[in-house]
Amino acid sequence: MIIRYGQKGAITVFLSLISVLLLSLVCTLAESARVQGAQAVAAAAVDVGLFDLFGEYEKTLLAEYDVFFVDGAYGTGEFEIDRVNQRVQEWTSYNLSPYKGIEADRSFQMYPIQIEEGNITGYALATDDKGSVFYQQVVTNLKENLGSQAVQKIMKNDQEAKKQEDDGKAYEENDKQNIQSMKELNEIQATEETENREAEGDTENQGSVAVPEKQSSEKVENPLEIIKQMKEMGILELVVKNTDDISVKEIEKAVMPSGRSIAVGNMEIKKEQNGVIADGLFQEYLLDHFQNAVDKINSGSLDYQLEYILMGKESDRENLKAIVNRLLLMREGANFLYAMGNADMREQALILATTLTGALAVPGLAAVTQMALLLAWAYGESLLDVRTLLAGGKVPFVKTADSWKLSLDNLANLTEILEECDQGGGQGQDYVDYLRLLLCLCGKDNYSMRALDMVEGNLREKKETAGFRADACVAKIEAEVSFRIAPVFLCVPGGFLGIENRSIRYNVYGRFGY
Repeated sequence: MIIRYGQKGAITVFLSLISVLLLSLVCTLAESARVQGAQAVAAAAVDVGLFDLFGEYEKTLLAEYDVFFVDGAYGTGEFEIDRVNQRVQEWTSYNLSPYKGIEADRSFQMYPIQIEEGNITGYALATDDKGSVFYQQVVTNLKENLGSQAVQKIMKNDQEAKKQEDDGKAYEENDKQNIQSMKELNEIQATEETENREAEGDTENQGSVAVPEKQSSEKVENPLEIIKQMKEMGILELVVKNTDDISVKEIEKAVMPSGRSIAVGNMEIKKEQNGVIADGLFQEYLLDHFQNAVDKINSGSLDYQLEYILMGKESDRENLKAIVNRLLLMREGANFLYAMGNADMREQALILATTLTGALAVPGLAAVTQMALLLAWAYGESLLDVRTLLAGGKVPFVKTADSWKLSLDNLANLTEILEECDQGGGQGQDYVDYLRLLLCLCGKDNYSMRALDMVEGNLREKKETAGFRADACVAKIEAEVSFRIAPVFLCVPGGFLGIENRSIRYNVYGRFGY
């Protein structure tokens, strides 16, 4: 058997042209499919790149305040969105070529893609819209574990707060009117007494009838004068055992996020969380994450941080004073309402008022004095309440005969009785419960930024987060990345046909946030 090798073959020009066309068609179809795959790879690279970026969240912030934010200043204290943009491109580039620089990278690349340009088109910062971004994240996180009992508690606290506020305003109005009425009646009384003395003098001069002198009764101590003197004293001296123990820490609001010029994002803030329940959840967050005067914790930019969030003063002392005045007014309203509803207390006040004004008083003076005594009595009881709360004790929102401490007889000795409250004790609600009510009443729009003031101040005191800035905390990002997708299969027909192989530009839009 003879085997022959090297047989000659031939192909016609027509078949050659047909083969080139068929090969070009196959390569074009393959290239089209590959480009679709490359676009999917590019889009995935951007999504994962943004995910990786947000995986660089500030860990201390999460550990202490349970919120996720990326430090856009990266510890430098200077926020630059270009620095964040660079990180997005670095992570995106890595996801495109995870084996870049190692042996595996030298193998055939099905999707040769290069980043041409990247831009962050939108971003949101924690401080945007007066801290709404911070507020929205906090409430969203807490709402996931919200139960029906928590909702009822929040609604009940809100109602109680409004009631106490109304009672306090009623007390103020009654006190103001009573002072004016007593002033007018005392002037009338003084005028009548002057006229009587003058009439008696004229009678004696005429030698007609001798008017016997009035027997002086036993002098009764007037508690109203003592209460008036106490109101002129510093309020903190009355409700704090030792004012030297009050924190002397201060901050400069002009350098805090709420007072300085801050960086601003350009994304629209969707306020999905709002209303009484959302506010209640945010307030619970504040109570859980920021210390107060009763905690006795001496750390952070201020010691009385909840008091600052409520009142916004620059020093611990001024914030505590403002809180005490608010608490005192709340207690005055509730205590006065109880005293007015207690027949025995009204009777005691009337007896003392009659004794103080005398039998020949101007009509109505005894009733006005009775009201003044009840108002003063409620004020004295309220001082005891506030001092008890600051000592770590408890005071019920609504008093009963058992929980009422101050007797009318002891009203003149209030200064000594106040010292008995320094042991705390009692039943009812504590200082934090009353702060919870105040959080429902004060300027809620300021809470977010003041909380961020405290967050920034506290973290900047730590060595590892000394460059932290609240307005550098990135919460959301929108990015546009342009890619160049190099041809692969088109190289074959391009070589035959002499066509330049051009890369394809592809833009990917990505968005991610906490």
